[in-house]
Amino acid sequence: MRPDRKISTSALLRGTRRMGENSREKAEEKNISIPASVLGENTLRETAPYFAKALGEMMGNADPGLRRIAPLLRCPECGDPLTMESKDENTTSFICKSNYHCGSCYDVTDGVIYFGSREIPGELWSLFIKNYQDYLLEQRHPGNPRYQMGAVPCTEVRWQAIKRLRPRVILDIASGTGGGIKYDLQRINWPCLVIMADLSHRILKYNKRYFSEEMVNPYVDIVCLACDCARLPLADGCIDMVVSYGGFESMQDKMMEGFREGFRVLKPGGHAVYNISIVGDHASENTGKWECLYRTLTESGDYNLFEKLFDIREWEEICRQTGYASTETKEIYGELPAPEGNVFPFENEIMQWMGEYMCISGKGEAK
Repeated sequence: MRPDRKISTSALLRGTRRMGENSREKAEEKNISIPASVLGENTLRETAPYFAKALGEMMGNADPGLRRIAPLLRCPECGDPLTMESKDENTTSFICKSNYHCGSCYDVTDGVIYFGSREIPGELWSLFIKNYQDYLLEQRHPGNPRYQMGAVPCTEVRWQAIKRLRPRVILDIASGTGGGIKYDLQRINWPCLVIMADLSHRILKYNKRYFSEEMVNPYVDIVCLACDCARLPLADGCIDMVVSYGGFESMQDKMMEGFREGFRVLKPGGHAVYNISIVGDHASENTGKWECLYRTLTESGDYNLFEKLFDIREWEEICRQTGYASTETKEIYGELPAPEGNVFPFENEIMQWMGEYMCISGKGEAK
């Protein structure tokens, strides 16, 4: 074989035997089945896009992930199921055909199911991610070292919980650029549907492209929902696991609505796995100083801050009030020492002074 000759993907699945008879050659084709378990992980990852394309051609033009999520979707206007329809080979929509004649229609635009949501005014996405090249710079940025503190980083603690529970359907709520879930996506080795939900259609379409082109995992189907995460277009009790890497907090004044929505869509016995920013102790001098400085941001009109800053005991009580049967917590790192002056020290990522806990909240089984 010439060294520059390439073997096609189909050669992995098909053996061809050619026999010559005098001047005539007769081609015979022999089909060979190869169990996926005998293929190496790198082979699976490299061939996954080709297999997905072939499967899509066999079963229709719709993305496999769209077919998987279709039974889970509900109309945000009336709550009835949505029906997936392909108007032509390039257009897929989810249509409400309820008895109430709702008639809502939600198109898949740039690979994202678009429910008409808009970014929060003044969000950082609008300020520094203006195109796909800016998005790639953000994906490759090492990030704020503050969020990588702790004897065991938050990403690793979260992954161990996901690995132990092995959910088949994961919802990443207020996913942003997927900066948290991408560490898990590289490791999942069981069939899984990952749903990224966020207000920003623009960021989600970049997510869809990035994770489809540069971080393909043959075990995972990814679907992006551009929607209000405080009013998810999903049925009650249809998700195995809700994950959040700062997502609840990024919802700002809708944080608690988003947290309750996560509980609603979880199956009985499902889990929410998320990090939460926590103060050390309201009675301590250090926390008191930070709280005073933090409130000056609201007084200046620069930020719309949370009404409540929780310590871990208060947050565990919130979980109980929401309906979770249990919440396991693990401290990742503690609160920073307060500065000596009277000026709040951070312009961006203003909650980085707080401590961080990893939480696993379990929804009780149905009675």
